[in-house]
Amino acid sequence: MEIKLLAFDSFGVRSMSTFIQTRDVLIHIDPAVSLAPQRYKLPPHRREVERLLECAREIEKHARDAEIIIVTHYHYDHHDPGKLIPIEIYRNKIVYIKDPQNKINRSQMQRASRFLSLVKQVAKEIKIAEGSVITIGRTTIKISQAVPHGVNDRLGYVVEVSIHDGEMKILYTSDVEGPPLEEQVKYILEEKPDIVILDGPMTYMLGFRYSKKALEASIQNIKKIIDIGVKTIVIDHHFMRDIKYRERLGDVYKYAEERGVKVMCAAEFMNRPIEMLEALRDKLYQEENAPGNIPENIKEILEE
Repeated sequence: MEIKLLAFDSFGVRSMSTFIQTRDVLIHIDPAVSLAPQRYKLPPHRREVERLLECAREIEKHARDAEIIIVTHYHYDHHDPGKLIPIEIYRNKIVYIKDPQNKINRSQMQRASRFLSLVKQVAKEIKIAEGSVITIGRTTIKISQAVPHGVNDRLGYVVEVSIHDGEMKILYTSDVEGPPLEEQVKYILEEKPDIVILDGPMTYMLGFRYSKKALEASIQNIKKIIDIGVKTIVIDHHFMRDIKYRERLGDVYKYAEERGVKVMCAAEFMNRPIEMLEALRDKLYQEENAPGNIPENIKEILEE
């Protein structure tokens, strides 16, 4: 199995776009990328916009090669309605989508409707993701039932994805923000993956939209994941918007090290420098007062 993490927050953008190649099939999960429209009351810096466009090109290139595309939910850093990445990436593909009618909030339902009206014109087949089990050769793809996006269902629901090639198993959580809830960690514990691509705690909002209780629950749940025999946990996305990220999960890093489990961010996994451009946006402006030139057609996909 070859795992390519194409765009993540530790690269300087908002995304969890992941490409997986087994001997049987090419799979792309969440081929989309975005930026925070405001951070520290500042718009995206020039360097962020440049990285956004760079990551979008990489995502498009891999998505065109994919045979199966999975969309875990309808936030713009996980799906793109043809604004930055063309709908053509879905042409002749089998597309598994988060159920657009059930366990979904109004905002995502509206986005899903618009997205699907475009994708159905080019895709080979569109299927509901929840509960799916796909076997291709020795590769098995399993998709969870919907779980809350974060500490509750205010932001809707997501699906988690498990891929096993007969030798290695990887599990992609999508936006669980921790995970703080038992229903989010339950699927991971059942699947017993070797590698977990985990959306970590949203600590940059600690005390505002993310409570200390949620952080403590997430720490305990990550320890449960460590205890099932996982080899590597890649913690990124919401987690890597906090420059104090290592301090926030100091107990987890220590717990994992004592048990021989690797904990790292996506940039480290891909052997590239950590570039938390959003978290450092204020510093970037101090170095160079250069807001990014964002084309009008992609302003819509800048995610709050």
